[in-house]
Amino acid sequence: MTDNKVNITDNLETLKEGEIVTDEKTGKKYRVKKNIMPHYSAGGPHGLGDPEDRSLRKIEADVIIPNRMNTQIERVECNEQYMGLVTCFRTDGAVSGLNTCKPALEIFNRCKYEKFHDPAYRTKITDEYIAERSAARATGMTSQQRRIEEFRDWKKTNESK
Repeated sequence: MTDNKVNITDNLETLKEGEIVTDEKTGKKYRVKKNIMPHYSAGGPHGLGDPEDRSLRKIEADVIIPNRMNTQIERVECNEQYMGLVTCFRTDGAVSGLNTCKPALEIFNRCKYEKFHDPAYRTKITDEYIAERSAARATGMTSQQRRIEEFRDWKKTNESK
């Protein structure tokens, strides 16, 4: 009969899910858990990743951050130019506005280009995203879920009055 003990120093790729691993020094037994996510994405208090991890995955750097930048630029940074373009399209119509609204479109595109190619602005948006992701990993809830919970708590305290 073979011994169920497996040395922790063995190649971990050969271990199977649910197998028992015994620590050589302490004799403590561990059950093998395999996950398709890397260890830094699956750890943490809620299994969502380490809240202190500041690294970005490829999809975060290439898709999520630019989308957040685009939304922030349209809503805050270049909002006047964006609303000027929208107003032009509303007054001239979508089809004829393609020709008549070119100056407004160029102004908006110039503002957007400047913000998109500003490294300080990208760093600011990235830091905001990492802080939000860290809070979500630490609490197990997204910012929207936390706001809903805060509202529910506020409502409970104010109902009794």
